[in-house]
Amino acid sequence: MSEHIASRQVYFVIFGALMVLTVITVLAAQVSYENEAVGTAIALAIAVTKAVLVILFFMHVRH
Repeated sequence: MSEHIASRQVYFVIFGALMVLTVITVLAAQVSYENEAVGTAIALAIAVTKAVLVILFFMHVRH
């Protein structure tokens, strides 16, 4: 099997995306929603997105 090595730039881009998603999570938590389930769904969607990024890139599942 050939081993794929990602560049540092890829890691920094993914790290930046994770930081942006973290800020969005904090901002979304400060917003008051009529239905509490909306806030929970937003936080869950962001958490799943972050988990997928970590699994695909940092755990090398993508390649």
